[in-house]
Amino acid sequence: MLRDLYPMDPIEWKGGGREQVKQAIAAARWAFQFSEDQPCYARKLAAAAALFYELVMLHPLTDGNKRLASITLWAFLRVNRLPRPRKIAEAALKVASREWSQEDIYKWLLRVYKASRPRSGRGG
Repeated sequence: MLRDLYPMDPIEWKGGGREQVKQAIAAARWAFQFSEDQPCYARKLAAAAALFYELVMLHPLTDGNKRLASITLWAFLRVNRLPRPRKIAEAALKVASREWSQEDIYKWLLRVYKASRPRSGRGG
């Protein structure tokens, strides 16, 4: 899939990169299970935040890790019918520079989700 989206970029796994991707997926599963007392959308957002964070921080590829994380986050949210933020690339940069933690990503995704929900009408 990545080669289709970025045909000119050489996509090479770093040593142990495939295992790091498995680790990121495991972190997403854990976040989903750990948040079992939350509504389903919040559990999915917790999993998305964990997956995104881990892919940026673990660096499974020699180059393009933020792109991989961004595409994966976008696809995860789309498949789960959740709103997709416009500034995913900026979020990836904030994670890579350690400005944002996994919790910050979760809170950001939660704000995007809540902002996209229709407001209930207030009868007058």
